[in-house]
Amino acid sequence: MDQLNIVKKDGANYELYELNGALNAYTMGEFQDTLYEAVLQKNIVLDMSKLIELDASGLGFLMAAFNDSEDAGNKLYFMSLSNEADKAITSTGFKYLFNLINAVTEVK
Repeated sequence: MDQLNIVKKDGANYELYELNGALNAYTMGEFQDTLYEAVLQKNIVLDMSKLIELDASGLGFLMAAFNDSEDAGNKLYFMSLSNEADKAITSTGFKYLFNLINAVTEVK
């Protein structure tokens, strides 16, 4: 079974979550509640450089969290997309709408 390891780090005006592994229907469990709550409080950066899988369930979850962050006046950033994450996000046709960054210094 796939695994998702998450490391949380605090920044000056954001929280950073390093995602390592697969983000799919089987692995998003507890992280789903954590992220939905976090985007309502502050800016969030998801380091996606080590994602090896991002399926439709994971994409739906990220899109919902993105919309919730915008509604709350915060930003959800996707940082350093792995090849798999980039392909999945591009497949939505909405890649241009997301806050894509290469480094935390780009957080506003």
